[in-house]
Amino acid sequence: MRDYRLWWALFVFFGVLSVLVVQHGYRRWQRVRRLLPALNGAERAAYARRVRLEGWRLACMTASLLAMTTLVFAALLGAPRAVVTVLQGLAVSGVLAVVVLGFRRER
Repeated sequence: MRDYRLWWALFVFFGVLSVLVVQHGYRRWQRVRRLLPALNGAERAAYARRVRLEGWRLACMTASLLAMTTLVFAALLGAPRAVVTVLQGLAVSGVLAVVVLGFRRER
């Protein structure tokens, strides 16, 4: 497709959607983290592990979102191929980390 406006609209749409998902996850993580001191014993240990995993998941999600955004602008501005490749690797590894941490949470 030669019309860049469609791609730009898709980029903006998914960018906004991604930011909203990260914000929602951060608010949920913060709320559960605040409730953690009220728990005791094994229940507290289980929730502490879930809160820690969710924190790492949010960090990976944010890093991946930043890498993808930077990748789009780097590609549009004609960055060297090595920079684009590194950004692609960061974006993919961030998404894979989010998926892996999502499966670990279910235990």
